[in-house]
Amino acid sequence: MLLLYLRFYLGSLVALFGFYLSGHYLLALPFPTPATLFHLALGTLVGMGLGVLYHRLWPLPPPGLARVVRLFVLLPPAFMLGIGLLVLLQAQVALHLLVPLLAWLAPDYGPKNASTPERSSRG
Repeated sequence: MLLLYLRFYLGSLVALFGFYLSGHYLLALPFPTPATLFHLALGTLVGMGLGVLYHRLWPLPPPGLARVVRLFVLLPPAFMLGIGLLVLLQAQVALHLLVPLLAWLAPDYGPKNASTPERSSRG
């Protein structure tokens, strides 16, 4: 289980680092500094940690209305935490969007809910 989360974390970092690096070469944005990369790594870790915590408190329901309700209840605190990190670190990255995104994606890498056994009809 821990290896799945580690793989997800490292894969997310590679994608984000690649995105910021390609922004430098394709759009002439400033080259990402070590501080920028640290902010990305910290935001990814916080978002993934929130996703794991949310999954333990309120497991991911099957697709449907329950999943939408869970999304609207749990993403606002993640969004506010991302804004708080952005202000606290004076970061130049999109932590206010990164933290909720990772909090939303991380539960899918957690343990799956066991399917309910079918009821046998007595008769």
